[in-house]
Amino acid sequence: MSDTAERLRLLTWAAVVLFVAYGVVYVTGLDFTHGLPRDGKLHVVGRDFLNFWMYGRAAGEPNPGRYYDLATYWAATDAITGPGYPQQLWSYPPTVMLLAAPFGLMAYLPALALWTAIGIAIFIFGLRLWTRDPRYIVPLLLSPAAIFGLVSGQLALVVTAAMLAVLRWRETRPLLAGVTLGLLTLKPQLGLFFPVLLLATRSWKIIAAAAVTGIGLALITGLIWGSDVWFAYLNHGIANQTQILTDSENLSELHMATLFINARSAGLTIAAAGAVQAVASVLAVVLVWITFARRPPADDLRANAIFLACAAFGTPYMMSYDTLPLVVAMVLLMPMGTAGRLLTLLAWGLQPLQFAFGLFHLPGPALVPIIIALYLVKQPASSTWVDQRNWPTGRTQASA
Repeated sequence: MSDTAERLRLLTWAAVVLFVAYGVVYVTGLDFTHGLPRDGKLHVVGRDFLNFWMYGRAAGEPNPGRYYDLATYWAATDAITGPGYPQQLWSYPPTVMLLAAPFGLMAYLPALALWTAIGIAIFIFGLRLWTRDPRYIVPLLLSPAAIFGLVSGQLALVVTAAMLAVLRWRETRPLLAGVTLGLLTLKPQLGLFFPVLLLATRSWKIIAAAAVTGIGLALITGLIWGSDVWFAYLNHGIANQTQILTDSENLSELHMATLFINARSAGLTIAAAGAVQAVASVLAVVLVWITFARRPPADDLRANAIFLACAAFGTPYMMSYDTLPLVVAMVLLMPMGTAGRLLTLLAWGLQPLQFAFGLFHLPGPALVPIIIALYLVKQPASSTWVDQRNWPTGRTQASA
């Protein structure tokens, strides 16, 4: 058995054991005495999907921008879940209504089930753009970041597939890559470093297609729901999202492995934590530019893993499930040596690592993506970064 196969086998077993353990705890903690079943934290199953579903319902109502006023939104959720429901933020850009509208026509639980099935299917599609080897599916689909995204009813699996597709199609299908990147404006914080990559590689077609798609989505949204929905988002929605960074009561140190949040956990002020994050963001820009100015091929896993690591540590706002693209890249890459194995494992387990550190208000996990990026930058670009047997029909990495 090859080293890659053995490591995949061990990751698969770890994924299954963690999934079963977490599943038992989660299911036994469900409360079915409410209109919708709730988890141990009193959130409805699917948790964040409630926000997405409410966007779908708002799409069929007049003046959907009113929900950016949190008091109005909380009153609306209480009408669905019962009074006193834990307060959640309404902060997505209004373009999300274009995607959410069909789900808002359905009852909550069927909509959640359909959304989960679609997310899994799209994630597997995105993974198959890189490898047809089925051994990768279980350790990645049941990785902590993926499970956290699924349980949260989040866009994590869909966004991961989109990012994998953009990176894979960068050279061969630039217009499709650009359209896909434009769709990522639904969660803009996840695509912040794509412009650096695209400028470094002079990918003008992708830039143009992404700009047209993003602007088109904004215009369509404005035509359907009026310009007021955009003013509401700009005036209130962005502020709602920043609460998680500035309000100590909303500080998500259990689920955000970013330098800003880690610095806040260590007791730094907002200004000091912002300065630390700013340095990291500049470093991320520099590493992405240096890596992609050399014009690596689109299927260079090392270069793509550097980009995804930089995207993870370069932003102050990124939930643990949003590190799934980095998890995929590191597991596909399988860097050799003790350091490479350890970094792959740390990337794969970053979500529970942040949770454990966050319980004790300790910093540290946010350093993992930085160390990964610096480690990979120092490795020779000509290295064999993937077991060729993992690629479909015996093709090499360069021709896959």
